[in-house]
Amino acid sequence: MAASLDGLDALVFTGGVGERSSRVRELVCEGLSHLGIAVDAQCNRDDAEDADLSPPSARARVLVIRAREDREIARQVRTTLDDHLARP
Repeated sequence: MAASLDGLDALVFTGGVGERSSRVRELVCEGLSHLGIAVDAQCNRDDAEDADLSPPSARARVLVIRAREDREIARQVRTTLDDHLARP
């Protein structure tokens, strides 16, 4: 896909291991410099939350975004309850 898109704008890590493992992110990005991917070791921490891990010189951004599944579940429950309670 990267070839058909003429490169990448961003590589986003989210969910489970992608969010919590700096080592996994490091290993994934290791061989992707040809796509403009680079990771700043200081930013790439296991506790990084919603962070840009790229050095300023990188052509593509490497982001870690917390998935927040709990918020999406709560939003869907609220919508379902609102719809149910609105019925006569």
